[in-house]
Amino acid sequence: MTAPIPAPPGFTPDEWETFERDGILILDDVLSPGETAALRDAVDARTPRARQGDIVALDSRFVPLIDHPQHVGRMFDVYGDMLKLLSSELFRREPGQANRNNWHFDGPRLLPFGSFSDRAPLRVKVGYWLTALPRKEMGNLIYVPGSHRWDHLPQYHTHEPHPQEKHLTVGPGAMTLMWGGLWHRVDVNRSRTTRRNVFLEYGPSWLVATDRTHTDPQWAAGLSRERRIILRAYDDPNQGVKPPAEDVPLYLDRLGQDAPDPVGTRYVDHVPLELRRRTTWVERRGKA
Repeated sequence: MTAPIPAPPGFTPDEWETFERDGILILDDVLSPGETAALRDAVDARTPRARQGDIVALDSRFVPLIDHPQHVGRMFDVYGDMLKLLSSELFRREPGQANRNNWHFDGPRLLPFGSFSDRAPLRVKVGYWLTALPRKEMGNLIYVPGSHRWDHLPQYHTHEPHPQEKHLTVGPGAMTLMWGGLWHRVDVNRSRTTRRNVFLEYGPSWLVATDRTHTDPQWAAGLSRERRIILRAYDDPNQGVKPPAEDVPLYLDRLGQDAPDPVGTRYVDHVPLELRRRTTWVERRGKA
């Protein structure tokens, strides 16, 4: 059995402060030009579909995104040993495409995420942007900073502008992290460029996936240990709540330790590691 490895790098304090305040974190030039081009080719290979889900199971070129080192450490900071990939999808926004998203947030409508936690998001959507979006009206993401704390937006389900809205303008290879609940919509594409990007959404393992009913366990078994765990291809649904012993810890502490709780615990040696309470980086930050 493969042993756990140390967690990849996570949030810096400044990054988390921005993410917690704005509900979005934008990082430029995260992917190399070669990596960006390869993902863009993989997206184009799925044409003519404008949107497609569960892409990690459809094309091996997307599999490395499950635990890409540019984002998975940050997701581990939030969800710890219960990190789960909830969805993976690609988008192509063609020039003149009329079908685009109105104002909405990615989450439940009747009992929003904020009813459960203000300290950490219940879902985070990671976006990799594969084409240059230097100006408005290129199928850009439009969002309202800080609106992940709002249960209501008067413009909901319309394309009416909001006085605080911002248009995402990025270069190819940029990455965004979006807090579940951030109000956003999609701009019209009046350019000659097709907007291409991929999204991966993460949350705790006890949330249901949104792009599949089940992951094939036989296929998942051929992946690396970390990717297999993050997909949570469990036959027993209760394992989403209580992961099996072999899946804990998902990663070691970044110093290479597997202590159950770096800030201290009352657990004694007879309690198995998978039953211990391991605090996340976000939780430890709140206790500091």
